Amino acid sequence: MFPDLVYREGRKGEDLRVKFDRICCDVPCSSDAAIRKIPQKWPQWKPNDSQSLHPLQFTILKRGIELLKVGGKITYSTCSLNPIENEAVVAAALKEYPGQIRLL
Repeated sequence: MFPDLVYREGRKGEDLRVKFDRICCDVPCSSDAAIRKIPQKWPQWKPNDSQSLHPLQFTILKRGIELLKVGGKITYSTCSLNPIENEAVVAAALKEYPGQIRLL
């Protein structure tokens, strides 16, 4: 995970962590959408690959949100078509940060 970076020492309670205007979260995925281009992936592919990756994908997206400036933009991407890796991760983030992030 990307570490917290601090501008300088500040007063107690002051948040001086470095925040970013734009963040791209290109997370590890099951590659089910790219499998036609990666035939050697077929023997290892399992239907539950997406379920096992969901927690990691969500953790990465949450960390990206924590590092984002107010008004910044974050992109979440996978090379998967599976809703567990895409829509479900984004829906979990919207639920975790109500009123703090919005879907564009």
